[in-house]
Amino acid sequence: MLQLTAIVDGKRATMLTEGSIAEAARSCRDRFGARFEGFAPIPTETKARSKWGEYREKQISREELEAWLKEQDDEKEIREIFNVLRG
Repeated sequence: MLQLTAIVDGKRATMLTEGSIAEAARSCRDRFGARFEGFAPIPTETKARSKWGEYREKQISREELEAWLKEQDDEKEIREIFNVLRG
């Protein structure tokens, strides 16, 4: 379960999701339309857990996971989180 902070009409709203961050954004856009402004900065551990969940559920491949990791500024920290989750 992920807890995200959605910004709707300039106000913060807590959102719980069992899906990915992308699915949560789609859900917010569907529900709030143009009033949904995005999410507050997402902590590294939350991003890592979400992406690891997608990988474990076979929604993304190992290659896609590695490509995503290379795009992250905090790649080393995320790899450490993945190692903990793997164990």
